[in-house]
Amino acid sequence: MALEVVMGYYGDRVVPRILNVACAMGEAGTLRRRVCDGLEGVVIEIGFGSGLNVPFYPAAVTRVDAVEPNDVGWGWRRSA
Repeated sequence: MALEVVMGYYGDRVVPRILNVACAMGEAGTLRRRVCDGLEGVVIEIGFGSGLNVPFYPAAVTRVDAVEPNDVGWGWRRSA
């Protein structure tokens, strides 16, 4: 039971933060720009995380519906 609690905490609180930092480094911005280029209208983003794609959405994106199963991502605030 104790291992489940530790792994639950690690998986719920630590891993998402490590992934957020790793996904914001290096060439990720170039890839995000390429992936978001040409989007318009309503975007449905599955695995929204902390919103690292938001600064790369073109002006033609009018709304984003986000799906993020991990509560940690919803608590982060990022400036665009």
